[in-house]
Amino acid sequence: MGMIDGKELDPVEAPEVQRRVVVKVTDAARRERALKERPGERRAGEQEDDVGRELVDAVGYLGDVLAEYQRRVAGEAYLEPMVGGDERERLGRGRRARFDGYAAITVRDEASAAELAKELDARDDVETAYVEGGPTPPPVDAGDDPRSGNQGYLDAAPDGIDARWAWGATDGAGIGFVDLEQGWTLNHEDLAAAGITIISGVSQAYHGHGTAVLGEVVSVDNTRGGVGIAPAASARVVSQYRTSTSYSTAAAIISAADAMSPGDVMLLEAQTTAAGSSTTYLPVEVEQAVFDAIRDAVDAGIVVVEAAGNGGNDLDDWTDASGRHLLKVGDDDYRDSGAIMVGAASSAAPHSRLSFSNHGSRIDCYAWGQNVDTTGDGWTGTSPTAYTGSFGGTSGASPIVTGAAVLLQSWRKARKGHPFDPATVRSWLSSSLNTHSADPASDRIGVMPDLRAIFDRIEKNERFRIDDRFVYWVYILFGVLNDAPGLIWVPGKGPVPVDPDWRSQAVRGRRELVAAIAREARAFDGRLTAKQLDRIAENAFRRLGR
Repeated sequence: MGMIDGKELDPVEAPEVQRRVVVKVTDAARRERALKERPGERRAGEQEDDVGRELVDAVGYLGDVLAEYQRRVAGEAYLEPMVGGDERERLGRGRRARFDGYAAITVRDEASAAELAKELDARDDVETAYVEGGPTPPPVDAGDDPRSGNQGYLDAAPDGIDARWAWGATDGAGIGFVDLEQGWTLNHEDLAAAGITIISGVSQAYHGHGTAVLGEVVSVDNTRGGVGIAPAASARVVSQYRTSTSYSTAAAIISAADAMSPGDVMLLEAQTTAAGSSTTYLPVEVEQAVFDAIRDAVDAGIVVVEAAGNGGNDLDDWTDASGRHLLKVGDDDYRDSGAIMVGAASSAAPHSRLSFSNHGSRIDCYAWGQNVDTTGDGWTGTSPTAYTGSFGGTSGASPIVTGAAVLLQSWRKARKGHPFDPATVRSWLSSSLNTHSADPASDRIGVMPDLRAIFDRIEKNERFRIDDRFVYWVYILFGVLNDAPGLIWVPGKGPVPVDPDWRSQAVRGRRELVAAIAREARAFDGRLTAKQLDRIAENAFRRLGR
């Protein structure tokens, strides 16, 4: 359970949600069924294997399979695709095919769901079957904007992510942001002007929690409350409650991704439990369908930020029901969803991992998991004027990292016309130049983004960016500056190999030459033709020769 201001909170009494068994049928089984259903379509000279290129979907396949379980559970089972009809129509064939192998079977009770999942998972024609995670509490532990001074996570490193400095360059404009969870108060006085809309699902539970999350990222820069990390971002929400009585994290992710653009940022404010696991709350990607939905979103160019969860687990030690270490980087069974996973640390620097935060090699970043000042009450309230100074948990940390991602994407898009791809965003936010925790070896929650350090490093890198066609320039910089054998540019001849014994000769002269070339090249912002590079080198030689 989560905590606010050091107090444990009772879970909300959730609406009655029917349990679903998520099933993924193997491609081989679906292809075999397609071959049986369309034998007459074969044309002269066509190979038998070619007939089944269009696989039947899991719903069509499982219709017959469930007949075997008719007496016990299938008589009351409701079979449906994992992806809703609206999304199936809009998704391109390539993306839709990723989920055609999935189906969801709604059964009368949890015991029947568990029994059916176990039996289906044992079949050779089923890749996986499990009871879908039901509603869980969100992962919360417990200027002229009057509360802005309380938002220490906006301050310079090592205290915060240095968002106040980054506002001199960007405010989140041009980037879409989507918060996935269970409920919000969208008419809050510090959010209403942001024009936040719901993509799909029902705003049904933990409204104060969703309001707090939105406040961290997109609170309006007005004369009330605080300021969001990326106040100019275009914000929307999507609910895990697909209807008032149905709940699916995977379906919500798929729906949101379908409505987003490459470069946008999606925040997964959720955690789950796993059948067969002795641990408590876990990252939602431990469910196969959720993992695939995240991977699909990332492959579509969407940055996904995922709360690590408040189970206090070492994710390297956790195994699923089959004994696989899915979250242990480097293990044979490890799988990478592409999401940026976030743990929680103390608000005071040096930041230490908080005891409830999941941790391990899979965690990319951390941020404040306590004392977060934001909108709402952090839990169940619906007041449009409420604020809290004690929001936290991985729920409080994840929006801080999300805000950093939005600002990075907005800054990049404004400068270059397009945002970074998801892998590059994760690489920058989790790189070693950011703020380390108090004891990295023990904390194992990654680093906290430092926007000033990231922006500065990117700008420095770009000053010496040379088109890949001119890789010889890289050889000059790395070969000469590192005093290692390499190449040097000779006017009229281009790159020429240098004698391996050269490091014992004229070290100072070599360095001066490269420095002179670099100074000239900077004026071109890295956009050099071969002739320009040759001219620059010739001038540098001439000046040094005087």
